[in-house]
Amino acid sequence: MTRNRTGVIILGIVSLCLALAVGRGAFAAQTEEDGLWRSIADGLTQNIAIKGQELARMRQQLPAEKTALAANLAHSSSRLDQLLLLRGVAGDTPWASRTLLLELAELSRAVDVAGSSLEDMQATLARTKQEYATLRQIRAQNASREYAELISEELAGPGRDFKELKHAVDTIKAEVDDALAQAAALSADIEAARVDETERFIEVFGRTYFESSGSLLRLANLLEVLDDIQEWANAGPRFWGPVLAFMPWAGLLGLTVVDSLVALGLLRLLLRRHPETWLALRPGLVCLALGAGLFAARHSVLYAANQFTSLLWVSIMAYALFRLSNGGRELAVLFACFLAGIVQDAVNLPASAVSALWVVVASGGAWRLHQGRSSRAVALWLLGAAAAASLFGFGPQAVIAVQAVFMLHLAIYVSGTVQRWLGELAGGRERSLAHLAQPLAVTVLAALYIAWVLVFMGGPGLVEHVFAMTFAVGKAAISLEAVSWLIVVFFLLRLLQAWFQELLAFVNFRGRPMDAGLAHTVGAAFSYVTWTLFMLFALRLFEVPLGALTWIASGLSVGIGFGLKDIVNNFVSGLIIMFGGAVKKGDIIQQGKNLGEVVDLSVRNTIVRTLDNTTVIIPNSSFLRGEIVNLSYHDTTMRLTIPVTVAPGTKIKKVKKLLQSIAKEHPDVLKKPAPEVLLRTLGRLGLEFDLQVWIDNFLKKFVVQSELATTIDQTFQENKILVPFQGVKLKYKPKGTEAMQLEASREALRQKRSSVFGRVRLLRRVHARRRWPAPAVMGGVEE
Repeated sequence: MTRNRTGVIILGIVSLCLALAVGRGAFAAQTEEDGLWRSIADGLTQNIAIKGQELARMRQQLPAEKTALAANLAHSSSRLDQLLLLRGVAGDTPWASRTLLLELAELSRAVDVAGSSLEDMQATLARTKQEYATLRQIRAQNASREYAELISEELAGPGRDFKELKHAVDTIKAEVDDALAQAAALSADIEAARVDETERFIEVFGRTYFESSGSLLRLANLLEVLDDIQEWANAGPRFWGPVLAFMPWAGLLGLTVVDSLVALGLLRLLLRRHPETWLALRPGLVCLALGAGLFAARHSVLYAANQFTSLLWVSIMAYALFRLSNGGRELAVLFACFLAGIVQDAVNLPASAVSALWVVVASGGAWRLHQGRSSRAVALWLLGAAAAASLFGFGPQAVIAVQAVFMLHLAIYVSGTVQRWLGELAGGRERSLAHLAQPLAVTVLAALYIAWVLVFMGGPGLVEHVFAMTFAVGKAAISLEAVSWLIVVFFLLRLLQAWFQELLAFVNFRGRPMDAGLAHTVGAAFSYVTWTLFMLFALRLFEVPLGALTWIASGLSVGIGFGLKDIVNNFVSGLIIMFGGAVKKGDIIQQGKNLGEVVDLSVRNTIVRTLDNTTVIIPNSSFLRGEIVNLSYHDTTMRLTIPVTVAPGTKIKKVKKLLQSIAKEHPDVLKKPAPEVLLRTLGRLGLEFDLQVWIDNFLKKFVVQSELATTIDQTFQENKILVPFQGVKLKYKPKGTEAMQLEASREALRQKRSSVFGRVRLLRRVHARRRWPAPAVMGGVEE
């Protein structure tokens, strides 16, 4: 009983302690929750005070901002009216229309800049209203009833202050919205004008570059050229004057000087370790810095983008690259023709006048190249063709062709320079990141050249219009933009795969490079994964729904059952081989009569280069049907056995010593495992030895065998060791049947008998003359 009572007392004390602990924890949690709400309420109070100060500052700045916005909008609206009026005197030339498009884009940017401060105010006021709405939602929708009274008590003060602040926010926001509504209306007018001018530009572009302006071989067309030139002389200045007068020359020139000095300083800093290069290339680098400064200033100063600044920047950059290229007479003539085309574009010559002038320019360039003994130059024939095309009214097309060829020369030069520079950075190392950057540099330069040709020929308006054209083929939507993205992603993917394969060479495991076969397998797996993602990207790019692929899958299943089973078999076999590790790239295998090195392994087939440099393409399915001898499965080392037979009576120790020394002195014979000489048997011809050596590569097998055999023969001769050989009796067997052989023997006998009888007759005649000499003749009378 005493023990039970003691247990009950202990249990009660423990329960009491637990209850006190739980109550204290709940009280602490409640206290912590109360403190958290109070801190939030204090933070809201401080935030409301800050927003009140910010709102007071907005109220103070708002009149000045509205006045400035109204002035800027009035200025932009006036400029828009001027541009609309300039359409009548701009002329039907692509560059005049592009100038109007550039000016409209500058107007749109000016409106955005003018309303940026008010847009910031609008965003701030919208966030304040959103915070007030959130506070009201929290007070109205309490998820827990026990916290409802606490929330109402703590948030009551901030709620009242926020409500008072919200009325002031609404008042200011209404004024800001009204001011920005005027900016939005003007932006809509500018956008409508830009759309109309884009359509006009496309029409003018097609008429200029896809139609003939009239053959100059006809007198009526020549008179029309004179009329076009007279009309251009009257209307041209009325278009150039307002465009040039509206430009902010002071800001443009000042910022150009500053940016050019900065760019020149950066170039000088990059070439501080090569003073001789700086002195040799200083004129070209100065022009390059000036072009970079003008480009930066043109995109920073409002109303500075037009045909004059654009063509001036292109001319400066082209001259800089021309001075850096040292391309010779051919490039100099092309550059002169390029500048002539730039001048024609800048002054907005009509197409007929361009054709007439370009005949003279192209003919002069061709004559200059011919005088310089460059009759075989491609540029000479290009300029001749351009002059002939201009005679038939295709002058603008000839101008663009010559300019594109000139810029292609510059792009090729820049590409070669960049590649040489990256090669110098690599320092002759086979594995270098500079080598990996070379394909990227070439790809980027090619893309920049194509982009320059598109923009220079068509401009932003035409490029956007052409790239936005969409053609529906079934459920797919094909556009030039989608095709361009597909091509760009394709080349980037190929570049990424090449980089990944090269980077695997830098991977080390415990100080050892990755095995070549494993690197090839990992690279192949990465290629298949990326190609799969590329296919999905292409489907997404052309808006092809994945549900449409069910029909393709059904067709493939039928095709696999009938005619594609071999392809699928090879594909699955290739995956098994690649990831199974039985055959890897670089292995020496023997499959049937084919013995050689695996140079490539894909999911379709395996390419083997035999020892006589013959390429054998083996389907992967054949590897799983038969046995394969992999001579380098564990490693590439292999043992060679060279049989050697010496004459009976030769000293065995001497032969072993000589063979051991020959094997050890050969550079391709491994030291470990060491060479061995074994006496195989006492044969019929003599003592038969086996020289067993190890080499590190199977491809050296025949070379090492030949060199060891040659050395063994020379060494045995020097040491007077005889090598026995078994004699072979050769028996001649006539050709043909038995009758033919009999007839041949008879014919040979007849020829021999005739020869013998001829000799006998000759001997008889000689013997007869010597025995009975001829009678002497005296005085012509026989005695």
